Amino acid sequence: MYMYPQVYADLSTISWIIPRETFHDYLGNLIRAGLGKQLMFGSDQMIWPETIGLAVEAIQSADFLTEEQKRDIFYNNAVRFLKLEEENF
Repeated sequence: MYMYPQVYADLSTISWIIPRETFHDYLGNLIRAGLGKQLMFGSDQMIWPETIGLAVEAIQSADFLTEEQKRDIFYNNAVRFLKLEEENF
């Protein structure tokens, strides 16, 4: 991701399928590595839609993330990646 800044990581199933502490370790390592602007929330839940809440909570409960980092993961990074015009929202 350092070499290819156009590559983003999707935080979807991994956010709820592994133990929360393990996910927080993983997420924290990505943040400490300076990759916070390349992380995006993804639900990917066509089979288990009830897990979307678990995925959101996994990120919300990461007390080492700032509010800005959470906004980046949930929204800002996707807007940039998809080249969306923010004023349209």
